[in-house]
Amino acid sequence: MSESQNVLPQLGITTGDPAGVGPEISLLAAREKSLQGLCRLVLFGSWEILQSRAAGAGLPFQFEKISIETLTEGRPLPAVSIVDIPAGDIRAGAGSKASGEAAAQNILACASACLKSRLDGMVTAPISKKYLQEAGYLFPGHTEFLAHLAGVSEIAMAFLTDRLKVVLATIHISLHDVVHTLTAEQVYRALRIILTEFPRFGLPCGRVAVAGLNPHAGESGIMGTEEEEIIKPAIDRARTAFPRAAIEGPFPADTLFWRAQNGEFDVVLAMYHDQGLAPIKVIGFGESVNVTLGLPFIRTSVDHGTAFEIAGKGIARHDSMNSAIRWALRLAQERKIRSQESGVRR
Repeated sequence: MSESQNVLPQLGITTGDPAGVGPEISLLAAREKSLQGLCRLVLFGSWEILQSRAAGAGLPFQFEKISIETLTEGRPLPAVSIVDIPAGDIRAGAGSKASGEAAAQNILACASACLKSRLDGMVTAPISKKYLQEAGYLFPGHTEFLAHLAGVSEIAMAFLTDRLKVVLATIHISLHDVVHTLTAEQVYRALRIILTEFPRFGLPCGRVAVAGLNPHAGESGIMGTEEEEIIKPAIDRARTAFPRAAIEGPFPADTLFWRAQNGEFDVVLAMYHDQGLAPIKVIGFGESVNVTLGLPFIRTSVDHGTAFEIAGKGIARHDSMNSAIRWALRLAQERKIRSQESGVRR
């Protein structure tokens, strides 16, 4: 994007599984007054489905339909627009192989535009992992799908609020597999991603806390040896590689997140999915945002699922989508500033 066209950041919003609440929360966010004048929003999804959902919710439908070609031409975009990606016969609340295919097509189109630098970031509404896989996209979730499309192997899931920031050492695998597959290399890679990606986005990471895997962080081997055999060696290696950062742990997880949200640490590395997500959602549900670290473009996401049971009923809240958009704008701005500073130093 040229400088003149980059006055307002341009964000793509994938509207998620069209049988879920994704279309509704995307439409609500697109008309959010507090976001007007801050960015240009491009929704990726079925024009027909989005128009129908807007009518069902009593929302005005004031969008401009644009094509993928419009994005690739690099012209300035309207304030709110839709890239029409036709979908099959999909009803609100009824997830299916067809809705999984539609969700995947939205992701493919938006990711392609981001990889070509036609958008400043990507904000994703929720998808169903079940129906994504039924449609033939055999990924555990957005994170792994986007890593595949971007051709990157080292990624991490981060969850951000103003008070607490958490990164996961493992992502969408069972607890059984966490215990049997966690390695020192894996923990070290997650620490390395934190300490290289957070500065790119202007996020503090001078004080990193690492959670233990077992109760009481193993209690010196009484309740498990992973802390001594896996986590501590990874911490030692990271301290050597990043001597300016204070990397502490492993700490018992039962008190660590309370300490972090009270300001003792900048970010916590959790060992597995629910260890990190339970506290962040208790502290900031609707406010917390999922960010994929390691991609060549910015990707943020809501912190909830498809909510098929309330889709199309006009009661879905869009707080988390608003937060995801605001974080995408914040991260895009910070990355631009640091890129410019890097260019000046060179």
